[in-house]
Amino acid sequence: MKKFFGFVFCFAVCLMTSSCGIFGIGTKNGSASVSGQASGAALKSLYSQYQTDGQIDITNLNNIIMLAQLSNGIQGLKGVDDKSEFYNEFAQGLILGSDRLVTKNTAGTVTNTLQSLVSGTDLSTIAAAGVLAVAGAEQTGAQTTQTAKQTVQETSTQVSSAAKETVSEAVEMIEDATDEVSSTISSLTSIFGLLGK
Repeated sequence: MKKFFGFVFCFAVCLMTSSCGIFGIGTKNGSASVSGQASGAALKSLYSQYQTDGQIDITNLNNIIMLAQLSNGIQGLKGVDDKSEFYNEFAQGLILGSDRLVTKNTAGTVTNTLQSLVSGTDLSTIAAAGVLAVAGAEQTGAQTTQTAKQTVQETSTQVSSAAKETVSEAVEMIEDATDEVSSTISSLTSIFGLLGK
């Protein structure tokens, strides 16, 4: 199990490092727009669940994955030399990725809020929890496909304990990252108040 966590941590660090490197290149390759779109899609998904439940449920597997997608997507807002061009493209990506949930009028404020979050908070644990959540979801999906061909009784006894354990570890990891999660939820609640749809 320790090897698995080591692999997950290394993967998350590599993902964060490579995403920071990609996002720091500039806007010639459209990376600001791409990261804005990924962030916008994550915001839309999180906002939808927030409207349904009245809060951001950090035990929800999809929310953990979306929080990780958001934390990876906004890494480019940290340490950008030409903020005006990068931020403008990022904001346009937010609008597109959120299916216009983020509008032209709110894009600047949302971008600034996300920039404050990423500049003031180490989001690496949320990103690592997302890697675990994806792994757990993939294991669960593969197990479900395999067991769907078997009888109902066999299906109920062959649910992958490894997948359940991985998902539980992702939830536990994100629940333990109290400062990161608190800052992220505070920023998202502020953003959701702007969206008001």
